Amino acid sequence: MSTSPAALRAAVNVDVDGLYLYDRVHGHQGGAGNSAEFDAKSHDARVWTLGVPRFLDLFARVGAKATFFVVAQDLASAEVRAVLADVVAAGHEVGNHSLTHPYNLSRLSGEQLREELHKARAILQDATGQAVAGFRAPGYVLSADLIHAVIDAGHTYDSSRFPSPAYQGAKALIIQLYRLRGRPSGSIAEAPAVWLGPRTPYRWTLPSGQNIVELPIGTLPGLRLPLIATSVIAGGEALRLATRPLLLNADWLNFECHAIDLLDHTGDQLPARFLAQPDQRVPLQAKWPVMLRTLEDLTATHDVATLAAWAEHV
Repeated sequence: MSTSPAALRAAVNVDVDGLYLYDRVHGHQGGAGNSAEFDAKSHDARVWTLGVPRFLDLFARVGAKATFFVVAQDLASAEVRAVLADVVAAGHEVGNHSLTHPYNLSRLSGEQLREELHKARAILQDATGQAVAGFRAPGYVLSADLIHAVIDAGHTYDSSRFPSPAYQGAKALIIQLYRLRGRPSGSIAEAPAVWLGPRTPYRWTLPSGQNIVELPIGTLPGLRLPLIATSVIAGGEALRLATRPLLLNADWLNFECHAIDLLDHTGDQLPARFLAQPDQRVPLQAKWPVMLRTLEDLTATHDVATLAAWAEHV
């Protein structure tokens, strides 16, 4: 990894969100959508047992070290702990994605925030033997109280800001559509001020004097179109070829994925309701090659390192 300011920098990361969280996003009642309904004994761990190993294979093929953001309560499952051990053994970083992944985390009280962040970080550090440096908010939504809690819990960087008007506008629209259908999403729209925030890493100094490194999620220069796995999979090879020249002008790309991205809806026998996810409308045999080529392009043009490694140089 080069630490030169002129180097094109990139990171690759995976949010390991369980299927029960997608039920909450898409407003499915009674589908274990709320964090309080999580049950380790009945937990459907396919994002872990199928999705994560495929990502480990993908990253091994391109020689990239990634960051996996983990919901700590998932570790109550022995299956999950076994896969997490493989993540650590492969040399990847593990980040904190909260204890129970409440989409309204930014609106919780001080003690609730402490429980979500401090307890999660302790669980993850105990399970991995790593110092957990990074945090990503559920749904990417932050607040002043939340970012203070992130710092107080001992994290040195955050990677939640997603400064993409296209992504944020689409998210806000979908939330409204679900509400009109009488099936409200658990997700929360981001404040418009975030949509055009800095797209490259920066040190965020709070009024209290505390500071933390922010590593924004990847957007392409100019129109700030999102360069994340969901858009790459939905756009396919045509989008990859169209955006490839823009990589050379992107001094920072934080390529964000979700473990569900590499599940195959038919082959992995997912319930029909998950077709609401754009990535689930594309079979694995079609999305695997475009994901592989995207990462090959990224590793050819950029220095790729974990988020924790980049945070040390901001």
